[in-house]
Amino acid sequence: MMVLTVLSSIFLVLGTLFVMAMTIGMLRFPDAYTRLHAGTKGLTIGGGLILLGAALQAPDILFGLRVLLIGFFLLLTNPISMQAIARAAYRAGKARRHLVLDEYQEYLEQRRKSHEQSR
Repeated sequence: MMVLTVLSSIFLVLGTLFVMAMTIGMLRFPDAYTRLHAGTKGLTIGGGLILLGAALQAPDILFGLRVLLIGFFLLLTNPISMQAIARAAYRAGKARRHLVLDEYQEYLEQRRKSHEQSR
């Protein structure tokens, strides 16, 4: 029982450190893409570690499995949602000014031209 408590505490502290680093990164990074990168990594890893630590401290196995299921859905949905946010920031023009190479803009223009030709 003591080993689970120590292991759980380690996961909780590491998860908290990742979330703290994510928060600092989101406040300090210069543009939307680097902020989203910090948010994705920090929340996925930090949140996962916190949930793993909570699952180890669960009063019963069913509660622990529910917490691990939440972590699984976090692992699946967080990168996808951050991708959607990055795409929305790009299309709104909030993140374009810092780009050196913008291949997505070329793709959008090519797609628009082919759409106009098909009319």
